Amino acid sequence: MYNVFVLHCKDTSNSNEVFSAYGFKQFQFKENAAITTTTAESLSRESSDKTHSQGDEMPFRKWAYAFLAGGCSRENRQHSGFIANIAIAAKILHEQNSTADVVALIQMSYDSKHDTLSDDETKFLEAMPNVKIKYLPRFGSRVYENFYALMMEKFQILGLVDYSRVLFLDSDVQPLASLDYIFDLSEPLPENGPAVIEENFIIRWSAEPSAGGFFMLKPSAENYKRSQEIIIETEKKALDLPWPHWDEVEGFGHKIAPSDKWMGIKPKKEGTNWTWHGAFADQGFLYHWVRYEKGNVSIAYQQQIDNYSIVDGKVSIKTLPNDDSEGILNKPSSMYGITPWNKNYRTKSSPWCDFVHYIGTGKPWNLDRKTNPKVQEPNYLKWYAALDELEKMTNVKMEFVKHKTPYGDFPVSKQRIDYIKLKAKNNWDVFTKV
Repeated sequence: MYNVFVLHCKDTSNSNEVFSAYGFKQFQFKENAAITTTTAESLSRESSDKTHSQGDEMPFRKWAYAFLAGGCSRENRQHSGFIANIAIAAKILHEQNSTADVVALIQMSYDSKHDTLSDDETKFLEAMPNVKIKYLPRFGSRVYENFYALMMEKFQILGLVDYSRVLFLDSDVQPLASLDYIFDLSEPLPENGPAVIEENFIIRWSAEPSAGGFFMLKPSAENYKRSQEIIIETEKKALDLPWPHWDEVEGFGHKIAPSDKWMGIKPKKEGTNWTWHGAFADQGFLYHWVRYEKGNVSIAYQQQIDNYSIVDGKVSIKTLPNDDSEGILNKPSSMYGITPWNKNYRTKSSPWCDFVHYIGTGKPWNLDRKTNPKVQEPNYLKWYAALDELEKMTNVKMEFVKHKTPYGDFPVSKQRIDYIKLKAKNNWDVFTKV
């Protein structure tokens, strides 16, 4: 069973409709959005039934930012800070004239008594007109609710087939400007010439070849189906491997050659084994998907971008500069009010200077606004100002519970193998209650 997500707007479809004629099973429906799931056999029927922006063709220049919040429960409200951050991100993007939707992928906790966020949280999240809420089916067991499982849910964006590009941001990422230039460089208007970057876009991180908190992919029913096949194939293989049940040589299915070694940003952070942080989870699958499954990807690091493509069956790499005001990403980024070479940013280039990732304990909603000196830093001031404006606009006071994340800090091997064992026992279905 594969999930393919299609937005049904309230002015064009009945939110109570059940699409049984096309093999759909309805999960959660809101007034303005719906999620459907379809079997692989019905994908072609679904595609022909759905109206895209260009008739029966795939959508063109229809873009979305996607955020994911899992383990949501009105009872403990550990998710509330992430909900606030998604709303704040949407506000910043809207004010910066972004033309893209902001899709909030919400997954309620296994033991939540409610199927949706509270009315106040929904009102707060939908304060901006660019926000679309989509509910993912909840997991069928507490064992499935862990950091590894949530990280792999990021790739639900490949099923957002109403969009031609989706830029995923972790729910503790705050945009500082519109990032639409990444979409535009990948999918320009015909009169503006060929694309400058590929349809998939990732950035390196300190010691990793791919950052799981910031990446752009091209959705399609075929891409979604294949991504889920690779994940399940890798999980099946894990059952027969010794601890930690991970193949450090082949990863998600590819042995990296010495001439093709992966690299992080920091010196000497490189190799051919799948051993970097998150290699067995989102950051490994992401790298495998764009480099070895799709083959066409732009990888940004420091002051340059490597464009990978497949030409006549061989890998072609073209390196583009991004080290000054005329850089491939720097130039369009500066048009949105960001100065990429400002010494106050930890790197000199876009897109790093166009967002902040509140990793660890420094999330704004966990800090005491009265006593913590960090709150006076520019990015935090911008976050709190947007929070105050949204609360006033919606007449909703967001209450935050001090916490890290509902699922912990990062994926660990025990969580992963416990998840896989139960998943295998239940015919690889994580959503039926067990």
